[in-house]
Amino acid sequence: MQSSTKSNPQKVYAIAMSGGVDSSVVAAMLQREGHDVFGITMDIHENCVRDIEDAQAVCKTLGIQHEVFDVRDEYKAKVINLFAEYYSRGLTPNPCAFCNRDLKLNILVDHARMMGADLLATGHYANLEVPDDEMIVILSEAANLQKDQTYFVSLAPKEKLRYVRFPLGGIENKSETRDLAAKYGLPNFEKDESQDICFIRQGSYKEFLQNLETNLNLFSPGRIRLKDTGKVIGDHSGIANYTIGQRKGLGVSNNRGPLYVLDVDSDNNDVIVGSKEALDIREFSIMNVNWLMGIRREFNALVKLRSFGRKTKATLMASDDAKLIEIRLCEASTTPITKGQVCAVYSDSNAVICSGIIS
Repeated sequence: MQSSTKSNPQKVYAIAMSGGVDSSVVAAMLQREGHDVFGITMDIHENCVRDIEDAQAVCKTLGIQHEVFDVRDEYKAKVINLFAEYYSRGLTPNPCAFCNRDLKLNILVDHARMMGADLLATGHYANLEVPDDEMIVILSEAANLQKDQTYFVSLAPKEKLRYVRFPLGGIENKSETRDLAAKYGLPNFEKDESQDICFIRQGSYKEFLQNLETNLNLFSPGRIRLKDTGKVIGDHSGIANYTIGQRKGLGVSNNRGPLYVLDVDSDNNDVIVGSKEALDIREFSIMNVNWLMGIRREFNALVKLRSFGRKTKATLMASDDAKLIEIRLCEASTTPITKGQVCAVYSDSNAVICSGIIS
């Protein structure tokens, strides 16, 4: 097997450089291991100008080639427009997972190989083994669980992951990567980590959606209804303002206690609310399932509903075409089951079996 932490000798690596510390360290690490390395940065949005400049500065320091790959049209279609569409359907999207699935760990892999690279290396914190069996890849959690990004990577197609490596997967200490950046003399070693949605640098996602040219009715006023009785108890300012599990900002009250968003009915433009107990849903399904370790029909596994959420034991049953999975949790989830979010399914050995979108 080929492991992300044990690189083969004399490979040509394209480094997916975001301008951040992690991908910069990957470039320096692989160069020092004797590989032929060059950098490639996706130009995704007007907000990424500084990131491109930072990546160029790192490549100049390392003395390696750097290319900017213009994917603005693809990014708009596959990430930004999908982001807005999800909200219009009452779903809560995960744009980072979309970007990994459709761009960074997909078309960027193809572009890197077209440029002569054997493999694409990224700054994700994950471990990846590529067996001879082309039907599977083994994507497992990083040594540092606080930095683990398998949840965000889990939608990427296995056919493309076979040409990807994650050299930071074995790093255990949270500060080790930044220490390496300083050791290698990288100019961005003190750069802050990016925590927010990369195409929204100022303001909230709501402000971004309001300024987005779209014919979707994201902010059309509608009704707030109680789930148990159907009674209308107030008005809302647009379904894009609400997500399952939300308590604050509802602007309605109930003499039986606090109210939470239980569902967003996009067909009727209604926000459905109820008690916290009503959020304890044990059965749900995921669609567009991406299988990494081979298709299974009925099995037990661990599911993760948020990137840093606790994994929960569950029983799973796949449909005949394996594109949908019915899931039953064995215990209450610590986070709400939110339609539109990624659900990653793990084995007992912390490897991703499959993942999909909560529907």
